[in-house]
Amino acid sequence: MIKLTFINGNVFVFDLEDWSTLRSVHRIMGHIIGSTNFIPSLPSKLLPEEVLLLIDKELAEVVECHSTEIEDCKSVEEFENALMQGQQQEYKKMRRAQLETLIDKIVQMRRKVGDHRTKAEIFNEELDKSSDITKANMLWPIFLKDSSPQSLSFISKERITSLTNNLKTIVYRDLWDRGYYVTSGEKFGGNFLVYLGDPIIYHAIFIVKCIESERTFTPTELVAFGRLGVSVKKGAVLASVKDGCVSYVAINWIDA
Repeated sequence: MIKLTFINGNVFVFDLEDWSTLRSVHRIMGHIIGSTNFIPSLPSKLLPEEVLLLIDKELAEVVECHSTEIEDCKSVEEFENALMQGQQQEYKKMRRAQLETLIDKIVQMRRKVGDHRTKAEIFNEELDKSSDITKANMLWPIFLKDSSPQSLSFISKERITSLTNNLKTIVYRDLWDRGYYVTSGEKFGGNFLVYLGDPIIYHAIFIVKCIESERTFTPTELVAFGRLGVSVKKGAVLASVKDGCVSYVAINWIDA
């Protein structure tokens, strides 16, 4: 059973093996939100629709962590400062070794521009200015598990259901049942992006926007959504549900 973690109204997967299983076996993509020095890393945030599918298929359970220790700001700041100081020391050692092989050339270039300080003074200046580690550019550790003592409580399906709506849940499930890979389409003005294979390899083929079956559109709205699809080279699709069945309408743009 895969364990998902509920934090502040969102559901995450922290475990690397669980994330790999979700992606490769169950076609659950999530969205990587962690990073270290601009490299994507766990945790991965799941859509409510993805979580509901996993619960219904009894593939995962959602828990909420309740820390038994109260972490104050001071302890967090002390941890960050210690981490930064440790990196400053390690990087300075590495930079010192590099400069020792370059310092003669650096001094020679400085002499050409009228810098007559000693070799040691120039060395120390170069070392200080090129090994400056701050909290803005330091490397942050990736915590895949919470090591603090905690108690766990299970999150009900109803609580996850409240994070989305029935329309999107049904449409997502239908797309997933058809064998597609599905991710959030929010950045493209839709609800879902649909892929024929893993998004690492494939580009999305559809932007899907979920609408109520009774909703009417103005010509301007339809044109705007159609143009959006053309501009990003994806099909623009409207999805609605009536009597439990999902209907899809594709907006095709034809140049006259």
